Amino acid sequence: MKFRAAAPKWICGLAVIVFVALAAVPLASASQPEKKHKRKDEHPSVTIGKQVKIELTGRIEAAVRGATPAVGLDAAQADWQSRRIGVQGTAFSRIKFEVSREFIQSSNASSQAGEESAWREAAVDARVTKAFGVEVGRFKLPFGREELTGEANLDFVYRSLPMHTISPGRDIGVMAHGRLLGSTLEYQAGYFTRDGSNARTSQTEGGRDAVAARLVVSPFAASTHRNLTPIQIGVAVVDSHVDDRLGIRGRSALGDSVFFDRVDVNGRRQRVGIEASGVTGPVAWVGEYVDISDERLGMGFSGADLSKAQAAGWYVAGTWTLIGARDHGRLGDSWRIASSTLELVGRVEALGADATTVATSEFGFPNPSTFAANADHATTFGVNWHLNRYARVQANVIRESIDDPNRSPAPAHGGHFLSTVIAMQLQL
Repeated sequence: MKFRAAAPKWICGLAVIVFVALAAVPLASASQPEKKHKRKDEHPSVTIGKQVKIELTGRIEAAVRGATPAVGLDAAQADWQSRRIGVQGTAFSRIKFEVSREFIQSSNASSQAGEESAWREAAVDARVTKAFGVEVGRFKLPFGREELTGEANLDFVYRSLPMHTISPGRDIGVMAHGRLLGSTLEYQAGYFTRDGSNARTSQTEGGRDAVAARLVVSPFAASTHRNLTPIQIGVAVVDSHVDDRLGIRGRSALGDSVFFDRVDVNGRRQRVGIEASGVTGPVAWVGEYVDISDERLGMGFSGADLSKAQAAGWYVAGTWTLIGARDHGRLGDSWRIASSTLELVGRVEALGADATTVATSEFGFPNPSTFAANADHATTFGVNWHLNRYARVQANVIRESIDDPNRSPAPAHGGHFLSTVIAMQLQL
């Protein structure tokens, strides 16, 4: 993310909105028993006959970042995170559709997730049976549990370092999906014309012809033990081709600096991801490991092949529900709840790139150089306050440490710096 200053009127207006929301819904007492609420429509909707239902969706989200003198930010800054509107619905019980668009895209989106289009989802999903369905349009490639979680349901203000850098994001394609063996096994597999918006920026076009697959297993689905039943384990792979383009780069959590830069790549691009998640009482946990490998065919002197450009990352995260309860237990599931909920969240993560050889010349002579390996390690603690079904406040404290201080935004502090962010979200 890269924050920018906002007008005082905007900040005042936001403060009024949050104050009204806070006053409207009192925080539930921890001593009060949780009441069961009848599920209602989550969005304003209209029904056409008995077969078609259309819902209006929308979200406004803003964030305020505290001063971070270590990186040269001497005053708090505010920015829009999202201003999105869309429609979604069902037809004839077996067809789902969704179209959404971001209005006046924030500067944060471009720094966190590549050159994302203002149009987000634009897809139709037809379910033939529980075991087989087909989705067509523009949607997320099946890779990464956190990446496949919508922004409205994230448990942190920003996505983890490895996921917003390595995961593909959205693109145009067709995908088969379904559940097998009594929902023990979930699969997704498809072809996409390009390899995701996260890899595209104003400087590079990313890859093409992506083939993606994801498999998630619930090994204890039949168990009667409540702590074992929710456990899920998954693996995902995305293969694509890059035609003499710039590769990926690593940016710090809030976009303050680039700690490993792009290099020219050419050939096969492969992403691999492993995930696991579960729930134990009020605690939900999730972890993922992802890596990316780009070939560099013919990128050396006299057309020689160079070693692959490689990067990898991981995160482990958890939530602890102190007051209230989620509709579903797993991390990243819907927070649309009827009563107030207070959660503590924490995450440890890292993203790094291997040393990379670059073919350069000096005074007309070959002079290969090497970009040294570098990595960013981050620890985040926070609080999520879900005021009601439509409003929440998130506060995160992020401590980052970059191995090479000279390629960090805080070289005078040994590459270590602390950031604070508060985000406020209202949605239909």
